[in-house]
Amino acid sequence: MIQRRLQHDRSGCGLACVAMLAGIGYAQARTLARALGIGPRPYRYRAGGGLRTARAGWLTDARQLRRMLAVLRIRSEGERSVADWSECDGDGLVAINAREDGTWHWVVYLHDADSPRVLDPNPRVRRGERRDFGRMRPARFVAVDTRSLRELDSAL
Repeated sequence: MIQRRLQHDRSGCGLACVAMLAGIGYAQARTLARALGIGPRPYRYRAGGGLRTARAGWLTDARQLRRMLAVLRIRSEGERSVADWSECDGDGLVAINAREDGTWHWVVYLHDADSPRVLDPNPRVRRGERRDFGRMRPARFVAVDTRSLRELDSAL
């Protein structure tokens, strides 16, 4: 069973999602990212009417996350734009709530016809699984093959 992992860095949602899918800890995902040359890097954000530069963050794009998954031997498909949850036709990574500054938040989407759910790595989200799809606006989707992960779990 895929279990929720919390992000330990302000912008570490992508790393936490990889950790969830791979069944590893957040620190291991961060170590892998560093080994692959994926961040951390400074980023700019809007606050108080102007742009500020924050210390190094783990802003990740789909290409970087797919590279991490490939190293962990988890198959994924190319990123595609989506406008609604109905376009997310399988398990995968979803970029939600895109902002004007070009940033977004990564979550793991588990597609189940009976009860689809989202595992959100944000520590401020109290519930382990989210089903409040009206509050999450999907923007990008990366399908991930989780069948082998689920089969492995059921065999154990």
